[in-house]
Amino acid sequence: RMGKGKIRRKILVVDDSKITRKLVARAFQKANFIVDTAENGEEGVRMLKESIYDIAFMDIDMPVMNGFDATKALREWEDLERPGARQPICALTAAYVEDFEREELMKFKEAGLDVMESKPCNIPRLFKVVDDVSPMFSDLSITVTQQFDTATATC
Repeated sequence: RMGKGKIRRKILVVDDSKITRKLVARAFQKANFIVDTAENGEEGVRMLKESIYDIAFMDIDMPVMNGFDATKALREWEDLERPGARQPICALTAAYVEDFEREELMKFKEAGLDVMESKPCNIPRLFKVVDDVSPMFSDLSITVTQQFDTATATC
């Protein structure tokens, strides 16, 4: 199933903009990533509960449930249901991250967002985010996946 013992990395793109979803998905698929997409925070949280990704790119400004609320909801669920397995999340924001005041940065951190990137998306920077974040999680996601596999096998 995994082919040559190499585990393909997996990302989730949560964004209400079809253009952003397509742009990011295409770039990562070309690099042999598995890419899932969701178009609002609620859908994103549902997918994030089902599996752990190398990273989730989370748009902040979305209908139904925004990126702050989605991340907070996931963090609360993780604390209860999946302690020790924390999904890395990168915020995608139309605001220019370099201009953020300290309190704005705190708002992101308090919501449980790990990294922030400005939109329009700079694809090479998004790849760098995955590289920066995923080494810490690569072992973890393997064990979690195995747990899920054995859990579903016995049901």
